[in-house]
Amino acid sequence: MIKKVLIILSLFLFVGHLMFTVLYLTPFNPVKAKYSFVINGYMEPVFSQNWRLFAPNPASTNNKFLVRAEFRGGKKSDWLDLTTFMIKKNHNNRFTPYNRLVRIQRGAFTSLNQTDEVTLKISKKIEEQNLNREDYEHILENERTKKQDEYALDALNRYAQSYVRSVYPNKEIEKTQIIVQETKAKPFSEKNNEDFEREVNLHKFEWEDYTAVSPVFD
Repeated sequence: MIKKVLIILSLFLFVGHLMFTVLYLTPFNPVKAKYSFVINGYMEPVFSQNWRLFAPNPASTNNKFLVRAEFRGGKKSDWLDLTTFMIKKNHNNRFTPYNRLVRIQRGAFTSLNQTDEVTLKISKKIEEQNLNREDYEHILENERTKKQDEYALDALNRYAQSYVRSVYPNKEIEKTQIIVQETKAKPFSEKNNEDFEREVNLHKFEWEDYTAVSPVFD
């Protein structure tokens, strides 16, 4: 009996996840517009996906998250690389929890920097008809987009604080701060130029009070 219940529950969860994934990846439509907040809330950041590998807007930067801690007494740690070691672990073995863990920071970055389809269409319409953008700010910067940003930043901070706790298990951590390092891709026209320096941009977030979290990293 228990086995049957578990099978039925697993099938229900699988079908539900599949439905959310299909809706998340389909082109813009009325159903997606109406329930986008629910769909995105479920899919991001752990299950987020995008098609930025392809035209017309392929990804053109490498993104890396760095975090540092402030301990009791005001002393600060060095910047810790959250991204590189996670990607290496994921590449070494795709069938470990690291495959999901690495998606959290990628999904958070996507949520913070990628505008949803509804907002994109409104913004495009404003430009095409040469409308006053200020008249539509309440739509472009609405409660839903703010909640999405808050959720992504909260997930990213908890992720970073878990890693900091793993690195400094015996320290009294009071605050943490995150930086996103964006390195632009090398243009095809410069592929043979060994002296070409890629443009690097840093996006610094505010210090956040430390919240006790379990150290999930080894």
